Amino acid sequence: MSIHHAFQKLVALLGFLCVFSCAQQHNCTPSITSTAPPADGSGVQLHLFSYCRGDLNVTAYIEDVNYDKVVTVYYTDRYNKSTPVNSIALDYISAVTGNEKWQIWSAKTPVYIDGITELLNITYKAVNINKVYSQTLHIPVIASGEPVPAPLAAPAPYATPNGFSEDVTSWLAVGASSQIATCKARMFSNINIKGAANGTVVASTSTANPDYHYNWVRDAALTMDVVVDLYEAATVPSAISYYEGILFQYSQARADQQQVGGLGEPKFYLNNTLFTGPWGRPQNDGPAEAAAALIDFATAYLSKNGSVEKVRKEIYDSTTYPTFAPVKRDLLYVAANWSLESFDLWEEESSYHFFNSLVSHRALRIGSTFALKLNDSDTASTLSAAADAVVAGMGRFWDENRQLILYEYGPVLKNKTSFKDIAVILGVLHGYADDDIFSYTNDQVLVSAYQIATSFLSVYPIAKVTLDSAGGVLGIPIGRYPEDVYNGTGTAPSGGNPWYLATTTMAELFYKATLSFTSANQILVTNTSLPFWTYFAPSASLTPGNTYPSTSPAFQTAIGALEGWADAFMRRVKFHVPDDGRLAEEYDRNDGIKRGAEDLTWSYASVITAAMARARSRKDTAYPRSLADLGFT
Repeated sequence: MSIHHAFQKLVALLGFLCVFSCAQQHNCTPSITSTAPPADGSGVQLHLFSYCRGDLNVTAYIEDVNYDKVVTVYYTDRYNKSTPVNSIALDYISAVTGNEKWQIWSAKTPVYIDGITELLNITYKAVNINKVYSQTLHIPVIASGEPVPAPLAAPAPYATPNGFSEDVTSWLAVGASSQIATCKARMFSNINIKGAANGTVVASTSTANPDYHYNWVRDAALTMDVVVDLYEAATVPSAISYYEGILFQYSQARADQQQVGGLGEPKFYLNNTLFTGPWGRPQNDGPAEAAAALIDFATAYLSKNGSVEKVRKEIYDSTTYPTFAPVKRDLLYVAANWSLESFDLWEEESSYHFFNSLVSHRALRIGSTFALKLNDSDTASTLSAAADAVVAGMGRFWDENRQLILYEYGPVLKNKTSFKDIAVILGVLHGYADDDIFSYTNDQVLVSAYQIATSFLSVYPIAKVTLDSAGGVLGIPIGRYPEDVYNGTGTAPSGGNPWYLATTTMAELFYKATLSFTSANQILVTNTSLPFWTYFAPSASLTPGNTYPSTSPAFQTAIGALEGWADAFMRRVKFHVPDDGRLAEEYDRNDGIKRGAEDLTWSYASVITAAMARARSRKDTAYPRSLADLGFT
């Protein structure tokens, strides 16, 4: 679910104190560059720094000239290069004693993976007054104290599940009182709730601690993706009519939103009026997701002999029908803004995000094709050129040193020093455009999935519970990112929990990868993808540089392992779902009890999309149809 919160100052303060206490403990030698704030008007000045045990510790004086501040230190890596990744964001610590005009900001961040040779500069963006202060440094950095930590050994797999499991099949079976029926019913109960505008989706039934009683652009679009999937699969006329009606209502609701607020707005009240309070803005993935959902709907609608003119008037042509048709306007917004900084899907950080880029690419690519279908060649050319430009810039997210797709291309933010985030896998699921750009079987995607998944093994105590009561393997509990401190209602050190939707996301990737590999009739293993296969399919004994055809025993073993792990991730969700089948946002890191927002729409949607992916991986063509027709006669 979309949330907006800041880390507690306590977390930053503990890090600040560690600059000194840890420095003493590890024999670090801080370099003091100034002992007091400079003259008023200077804006920023470095106070001290050290590089010890692989950590860069920095403290600076910041002039308090406005409320929203972004403070960043830039440095060169071991190759004397500097990119946006070679920078760290500082956090507020306190006011300077005896001088309330100045503040102390600090950061402690591991930088040894890239190395460090020189501090280049420190910048301070005073956001509210649109002013930037900068201090040029060019200070050589020399390590002191203990050496950098030794690389962590690769984790050994705690289980080797194999093949699809009957208990997961039974849990997801279509039936009046099944889990999947509960997910479907609860998801639809959050669409068009009583008193809300037609076409809106309430993110959660929770109205306090936390208050998610809003219509988020992102959450609504991803929910409508599920409605489109059901619409395509449905065979009962009343079901088709029901889904179609909701989707046309959603299109109108999106057009209404465009009339009252900027297209990068994150959320609206349930009467579809704009939320104008403080929040993370802009969120430029929303227009891309909304446009993609409606293009998918329009394509399915036309395949069912729908009216082209109705599509033009009520879905696509914002130029001629601005109060009815939202898609073209959203697409042109994405084409013009995809390259700009934007907040992430967790609403915490403004940067250049992998998730935002990939969902933008898909919207632009399918938007271009759809525009041509409607004979709008000028728009098609604009969208196609923008899609090509997105692809040209996607390579920056791959970090060769870390062997990881970075969730964002920029400085360490919110203490996310690992650069690992399930948002990368969500980006693949919602942004892959069937064009081999970060596909489900892409080597970089696979190794990133391995790194993200295994990063939670040492974070969540419940990860030590690896079997259910029947001996079924429980997959790794997956959260947003390993440094997360949001606990569902607030923040606390070591407070982050696994999320239902994050865990089903990993399952869905495995199901889709399984289908892709079997459709390709081969698995090609590279040095990049090897850690993924070594952990998740050790019995296959795959080696880099080899291609394994579908007729080989190694291929069959590897596919069986992917199926087994996919079901294990779903079994983990099953293990932590209450008896009534109702899903919240999170489940507790210690005891597995649900936490956070109740009846989270995205949680329900994520179970449905994973279940549909599982059915397709199993070649179960009846499942999507049965689920879509469930409840209709």
